[in-house]
Amino acid sequence: MTPDPALIRTVEVRVTATRVGMGRIVPYDHHQGLQRQSLGPGLPPRLVVYAVPLYQVLVVGAGRYKAVRFALRNNGSSPEVRGCDTGLAHLRTCEPTWIPSYRPHSFFTPRLGAWRLIPHQGFLIHEGADSNLGRVGGSLGCVEIVDGGWVPFLEDIERLGGGTCAEISAARKLVVKIEPAIYPTAMRE
Repeated sequence: MTPDPALIRTVEVRVTATRVGMGRIVPYDHHQGLQRQSLGPGLPPRLVVYAVPLYQVLVVGAGRYKAVRFALRNNGSSPEVRGCDTGLAHLRTCEPTWIPSYRPHSFFTPRLGAWRLIPHQGFLIHEGADSNLGRVGGSLGCVEIVDGGWVPFLEDIERLGGGTCAEISAARKLVVKIEPAIYPTAMRE
């Protein structure tokens, strides 16, 4: 039974400027895919991996999560130090929409879906890689909830909102506040 949209409660998520550790990403581009480096004739190329800061994401009234917030486009270059060149750096408030069939391009997810932050643009909140499992993923500036936090993050939103992600989206009851932050520097591993 679908709940009455009037009974769905507003949920606030804050994407903060607070750094809470380091994560690993691979530069990515929708046309070129994951960035790889050739190791020589007859050898398989390896992923180009960078360390980037992780940021705290809060579901107000519930949990705290770690997320990749800024990333690198796969432009073919791989210097040791590189400034992040994609992600949402400015102060903004979003009323995202739910994309139920979204699947990360770099790894398996136990729960499909993503929140589209800005209409008609590619910036999402979705599952990120789990370093506890040795995973690394391609990143292009989405807010990526990492290290197994994706399912609990969605469960917090649904519990506080009183409905499924789709129902909360339809009622326009998720508010995401993004704090301003400076694009960080990435270090090649």
